Amino acid sequence: MTATTKNHKSGDSSNLMFVGIIALVLVLGAAGVAVMATGRDRALDVDATGSVEVDGEALPPMPKDVNVTNESNDPAFGQVAPTLVGTDFEGNELVIEPTGRPAVIYFLAHWCGFCQAEVPVVQELVDEGAVPENVDIYAVSTSYRPDTGGGHPKLWLEGEGFTVPTMRDDASNSALVGFGGGGFPYAIYLDSDHKVIARSTGSLSKSRIAGLWEDAGNA
Repeated sequence: MTATTKNHKSGDSSNLMFVGIIALVLVLGAAGVAVMATGRDRALDVDATGSVEVDGEALPPMPKDVNVTNESNDPAFGQVAPTLVGTDFEGNELVIEPTGRPAVIYFLAHWCGFCQAEVPVVQELVDEGAVPENVDIYAVSTSYRPDTGGGHPKLWLEGEGFTVPTMRDDASNSALVGFGGGGFPYAIYLDSDHKVIARSTGSLSKSRIAGLWEDAGNA
């Protein structure tokens, strides 16, 4: 009888311990979910799109089946690019306009695999000091599609340590349309008068990107 009673108490203790562990796991799991949800809510509190003003004549569409354009194959060559007035992900005004300096503008889509591959390369060049001293680099986050599972563009770019000033396009992709956007990533290279000297679409090698920046600086 004594032995049976002792084993019964030991079993009760083990059961209680097991229940306690399960309860602790559930509590910690719920806390983890709450933290993840809070982080997600913080991300979604920042709108992926914003108001954009496009001032100037829209550029013709990027020629098809061309990776990098030039004077011979781009109807936009020599045309003054529109001025863009919008905001970054912090809500601060960002203006891309003629400043007397050459400029390069990247149009990026958060769900685009080629953009995801090129952003780190662009940032690496920036970190290496490869941007010519007289050239300004900008980006426009565009074509937001929450249904793709690509995440919030702000979190993506922050995760890559992307330091290029980035404007949010609006829900109608007005900035992209105004600049004649083609496939992604789409980039446009402007001289000191804000005139188009080249456009590119799709991923480019690191050396090709640096060369196009140099071309813009020398234009």
